[in-house]
Amino acid sequence: MPSSAVIEPIARALSIVSAMNQHRLTTISDLHRVTELPKPTIHRILATLMNCGYVAKDIDRSVYMLSEKVLSLSSGYGKEAWLLQAGTPIARKITRDVKWPVAIGIFDYNAIVVQYSTRPYSEFVLQGSTVNKHFKLFNSAMGQAFLAFCEKDQLNSILEDLRNDELNDEAILKDEFAIRRYIADVRARGYGLRKGNRGESTHMALPIKSDNEVIGVIGISIFSSCFNGTVAQEYLTLLKQSAMEIIASMDQMMAVAEM
Repeated sequence: MPSSAVIEPIARALSIVSAMNQHRLTTISDLHRVTELPKPTIHRILATLMNCGYVAKDIDRSVYMLSEKVLSLSSGYGKEAWLLQAGTPIARKITRDVKWPVAIGIFDYNAIVVQYSTRPYSEFVLQGSTVNKHFKLFNSAMGQAFLAFCEKDQLNSILEDLRNDELNDEAILKDEFAIRRYIADVRARGYGLRKGNRGESTHMALPIKSDNEVIGVIGISIFSSCFNGTVAQEYLTLLKQSAMEIIASMDQMMAVAEM
């Protein structure tokens, strides 16, 4: 990164936090030795971090420690973030191999939101980018893949939230039997499916599960004219294998991060 793009005070503060993260208790001399920053600079940074609540000081021993507030900085980097990091190269590989665009989505406020799409890399782009696009849980392949394969407690909670959403007018929510039959049909098929008319796209999607929890979905779009039973089985196998590869890659990344 060009030096002109670096805000030095922020870079120095982050180097202090990183150094303190290696030891429970540190002194200014310890931080000076590790970061090579001037002691007066370290003192000012620590004073700022203390004022913001990220560092605490043991006055009796003149040592510093990170406070519990630091944990809040990682709240936005959960499994979904690891999912995207692990899934991006795998999704691109699928598109390189079969040419069709692939998308990865997560559940967010009663919908599936696309976090990554390989449409820019596909030779068969049917529409513009779908990144940040919201898909309903019913009547979309990605929504079906999430709804049908999540755990019972989560499913019941989602259905309750959908019913309480004044902006949601899906008729199926008024018929408990229809909902259960809809979900049973998706499970029996083994994947989410939205068939398009000729000239449109057909979408297939599978859940990405970690410790029996659905943390995301992966889907592929193909021309409806190319879709048939043989193609469905071929891509079902491909998506299953890809979902397993994503989880394996995630687990490896998370294990390294914890070392």
